[in-house]
Amino acid sequence: MAKRRLKAIEPDDDDDFEESVCAQCFYDRGIQRFIRGHVSAKRCSVCKRTSTKAIAAPAEDVLKFIGDRLEEHYENAYDGSPYDSDSGEYLVPTWDMDELIFEELEGLAPPATVEWVQTHLQDEDNKYCKRGWQIMSPGAALSAGWEAFSKAIKHETRFMFFREDPEDFGEPFLVRPVQMLEELGRAIRRCKLVKQLKAGTRLYRVRGHRPGIVYADGLSLGPPPENVAASSGRMNAPGIAVGYFSFDEDTALDEATGRFTQWSSGAFKLLEDIWVVDLTEIPEIPSIFERGPRESLDFLHKFASDVSQPFTPDTETHVEYTPTQVVSEYLRHRFRDRRKHPMRGVVYWSAKSKGTKNVVLFVGAQEVVGYKSSSRLKPKPLLKLMKSCERIRRKKSHGKSH
Repeated sequence: MAKRRLKAIEPDDDDDFEESVCAQCFYDRGIQRFIRGHVSAKRCSVCKRTSTKAIAAPAEDVLKFIGDRLEEHYENAYDGSPYDSDSGEYLVPTWDMDELIFEELEGLAPPATVEWVQTHLQDEDNKYCKRGWQIMSPGAALSAGWEAFSKAIKHETRFMFFREDPEDFGEPFLVRPVQMLEELGRAIRRCKLVKQLKAGTRLYRVRGHRPGIVYADGLSLGPPPENVAASSGRMNAPGIAVGYFSFDEDTALDEATGRFTQWSSGAFKLLEDIWVVDLTEIPEIPSIFERGPRESLDFLHKFASDVSQPFTPDTETHVEYTPTQVVSEYLRHRFRDRRKHPMRGVVYWSAKSKGTKNVVLFVGAQEVVGYKSSSRLKPKPLLKLMKSCERIRRKKSHGKSH
């Protein structure tokens, strides 16, 4: 595509008919949007649909649009890709044009449309590779940066004393551990992951206990006071109080830890609107034919998956949760959205109950209605217990979750 441009073949032999294609022949929103912006024909050459008004764009324009987008992401391997003359093979992944079209259009158009594109974009001799194969893409750099950050936090430094290394290793998009949290924040803002939880939202929390003990008040069922927040979790280090909640009681029971057979359940209500980072509503990654933050979204999907991974043994959680604990502190104390809202929590997928959600709130017992404090600085309550009940049944222990 760098030296040989994609070219559409000549139209059908019918001199009275110039080929055109309608938006219904594609699933991809980017291609559909382009076609709808360039309609000029009342008949589609691919699906044969007709209308009394213009419904299809000139095939030449649509094929050029597809070719231009392919060219943004792929280049001719002949133009400098490493090549092994002994084996006659390129040393980077390559595709011929048919393979490239099939790979990028698979799922984005019906088979008949893909075949139509293949027959109309001719380039039989060339091989293509990813454009900029020599360096990491911004998305790959983010993922590599997260891996480096996680390794550094788990095995090198626990208190953010990262070394400022000026060497870039020839990678213009390199994300060093010291930069990772700010880059994560930019990705969250760019992809609009900050959402509002409305006042009145119900949140559930479960606590196990021995027979004869009942927890029925907000302070017993809510997040722990700071002086007893001894255990670590997915989003908190020992000594830092947070509240782990679910959006339904069954998920809260699945998420509860410990080998108990009796459980007290509490339904809490949010008393005011709050802003949270929602890792369960990440938009789909757009195709190369759409505009959008593809690299950031690709990274965030992987990041959200990491956050929701289960870690069972006690000895494992102390290390494996450390990176997300640091992220939690960054979101709690440093991160702000475009409107400067402080974050009060993170929504993430349950690792115990597929398809359900949890939320960690950056709150302690002092923000639950009923908390008594001798301090003159009393925080405004955020949570109120609305209902409590007992769940008495044998529950299979899943080990650590939060």
